[in-house]
This record gives sequence, C-alpha cells and structure tokens, in this order.
Amino acid sequence: MKHLYISFMFLLGMLCVSCSDDNNNDPQLPNDEPETPVTPGENGDIDFSKVGLEYDDGKNIVVNVKLAIDKEGWDMRGGEAFFKPRLEKQWKQINERFNGLDKKDELKRHYIFVPDLDDIIIYENDEEEQETMHWGGMLEKYPDCLDYNKYQVIVSYDFVLQEYEIGGGGGCGDIKGLSTVLVIHADEEPGKFIDYFEDNRKTVESITHELGHTRGLYDLYLTNLSGKNNQVNGEGHQAPAGVMNNNTYDPLDKCYWNDYEILCLNANLNKMEKSGSTLWNTCMRDYFTDLIEINVTEGGNPIEECTLNFYKFSDYKIDSNVDKTRAANGGTARIDAYDLFWDGRTSAGGWALMFLVEAVNEKTGQKGYHFLPYFEAHAQGLKDKSANPINGKSTLKINIDIPTK
Repeated sequence: MKHLYISFMFLLGMLCVSCSDDNNNDPQLPNDEPETPVTPGENGDIDFSKVGLEYDDGKNIVVNVKLAIDKEGWDMRGGEAFFKPRLEKQWKQINERFNGLDKKDELKRHYIFVPDLDDIIIYENDEEEQETMHWGGMLEKYPDCLDYNKYQVIVSYDFVLQEYEIGGGGGCGDIKGLSTVLVIHADEEPGKFIDYFEDNRKTVESITHELGHTRGLYDLYLTNLSGKNNQVNGEGHQAPAGVMNNNTYDPLDKCYWNDYEILCLNANLNKMEKSGSTLWNTCMRDYFTDLIEINVTEGGNPIEECTLNFYKFSDYKIDSNVDKTRAANGGTARIDAYDLFWDGRTSAGGWALMFLVEAVNEKTGQKGYHFLPYFEAHAQGLKDKSANPINGKSTLKINIDIPTK
C-alpha cells in the first residue's frame, strides 16, 4: 500500500536556503545541559519565546518546530500572506489530533508543538544537479537559520514536485540530534502546486504520524503480512491498530494511540535524539526485553524434546529458510532477546522486525507456530524498565501449544 510518506527514510543532500532578514544570529550549538523549564504564569500560560530544548513542566511538553518551504511553492502563492494563516490553522489541528488520539487518557503529558511562523526557511532545489535539496548541508552552510538551543524538529514542505522527485518519498529522519520531517507527494504532477492545506491531502494526519517518530515510535505497519507471502505455514499477521499502523489516516474517532504506542511516548517524554541515532533507535535498544522464554506443549501436555526454528520476516515476506535454531529441552527455552533481534550487535539500529517461531516436537514431529514481532518484545521491556520498573531481567513469556492430530 502506497502512502504519502515513507517513514524512517533519511533525508539527505545539500540545501540552498534563505532566511528572514531579521535572522542574523551567529551559529548556536546545543548546551551540554537541558534548558531550565519555564514556569507557566498565573493562568497556566507558557511563554513559548523562552522555551528551549526538552521543555517539560510536569504537565506539558513543548516542542519548538522549525518550518521550511520550497521557494517555487512559496513564490507561486505569493509568500507569507498565503502560507502563514494556513500553517497556523494546520498546526493547531495537528496539536488537537496528537493529543486527541489519547482515547484512554493515559499520556503522562499534554503535547504542544510550536511552529515558528515568523522565520520560515525558504529553500531551493539544485536544478543543475537535478537533486532535491531539502536538508543536509543547510545546518553547516546556513547555521544562522537554526538555533540549536531551541528547536527539536524541522518540518520541510515540498509544494512543487520536480521531475527527478517522482517516486521519492518523505518521512522522518535525523540530523545532528534534530528530528527531520519531510512533507511531499511523490506521485503528483511535476510543476503543479500541491496544496497540503486541503483536507483530502491528509497532511494533518500524516504529520501527526511523523511526530510520533520524533517522539520515539517506530512503524507498526512494517510487520503486516499477507498469508500468501508466508511459505512456511501460510498464516498472515496484522499489527494492532494505531497511529503507527495503516489507520494513521482514519478520522480521529477511529484512530488512537494504542497501548504499545502509549508506553513508548510515556518512556521518551521530551528527550532529544542522540546525534547520529534517531530516538526510535535508542528507545528500542534501551527498553527492549532482556529474555524471551518460550514454553511449548502439545495438546496442553508437557513435551520432552523440542526444537525451535526462527524464520525471519523482511520485505513483507517470511523467508522460508531457517534463520536460527534453539533447543527447548523439557519444552522450555530462554533466549537472549538482544542476541535474537540484533544478532549480537551493540549498535542501536538495524533490529529484526519479526520472526515466525516454529516449535517442533521431536517425538511426534508435530509443529506449532507463533509470530514474534519486535513490538511484542519491546512492549514487555517498556513495562518492566519504564512503566513499572522491576528488579532483575525483563522477560517476555510465550506459550506455544502444538495442536494434536
């Protein structure tokens, strides 16, 4: 299924930009320590002009957002008079949606994303090199366009598609600890103004999804599997409904942060990304379960000898070749979760999305199966390491009952 955005795609390249005339500051790099929270006034109002990085007053999280617009689109609609009121309305809707998705009132904080409407970056594509110039070298070449002690997110709109942008994609990535979001329709007609303020564009829904990434959430829809693409046992898999699944674009009353997404948001709150690693990478690594305990029975009865085969999922298919094998003597196996999903690597990124676990009773030859997606193991770790911390190792317990003939 093709979406407006390809999440987790990193935004690369050099950016030719212009800033507002009144922005002539010298480069401002992040402080070593987080900003001191700004105390709300008597009426609970927050002076957003004084809010820096990682603002959290115990009730509200405030994230300053830098905006960028392609010069061609900016000029087509006459600049600020067209864009500013529409962006103001759109970001109000984004804030309403982000918080309104908390149907169970389980988020620890109210989120306020504050777009800078008074100093929008205007960037140009490199026509000579036939290259899209959304991000990249802008932070080095035009450092006065961005205050590193203020902004945590940059959202770039590409209102006019170029021939060489067809088939490309947007989404969320990171540069130097900043979350980068790109808004682009890669299948539109080149040279035409794409109005991201029209309701049918689903821009509010899409940006809300991408802001989920900026708060450390990874895509759930990446584990959705059609049974025809599973040559091992023919079963399909569907991730739970949620903002990071395919119902991102559903109306507000039909879309919500699911239990797993709430766990992630509450664990990360307003953390900054680490330079060189997205927040979803560090969230996954820091809060993953430590052990996976698999208990196997057949027809509800204990078994003596069992083999566990792990088939890896990638490109929306189950590989028919066994990726890993473990013995489950007495029907029980305890497996290092990090070794399984990261193959023993120490880096935060690049984990396996899902395994199909096959349990084989060596005595009867009968088989049973269980899908093991990353979010099942991650949710257990989030519960044990963040929501309700425990002493000792976090352990995900899985029961597989092999059906009898």
